[in-house]
Amino acid sequence: MPRREAILDPTGVLDVRPDASLVPRVRDLAGLRLGLLDNAKPNAALVLETIARQLRAQHHIGIVTTFGKSYFGTPVEEDRAREIAQSCDAVIAGVGD
Repeated sequence: MPRREAILDPTGVLDVRPDASLVPRVRDLAGLRLGLLDNAKPNAALVLETIARQLRAQHHIGIVTTFGKSYFGTPVEEDRAREIAQSCDAVIAGVGD
């Protein structure tokens, strides 16, 4: 029987299970503190700002804060994720290209 190779996690994180539970759905967007997470790809910032502009006009959202990732190919840093969770009611993650 051939020997099996171990599968390696390219993120370097071992045996960490993320919390996969869902938060309750937002019922009203008025006054909502919105976070925009720009993944650093081309056009991501433009897409996110366009969405934010439409949400402001149609749903009267509150403060909008933009956050950025250091590199599109890696997960958001833990410190940044905590900062976003503490300062925002909802977050939209943007992708570009």
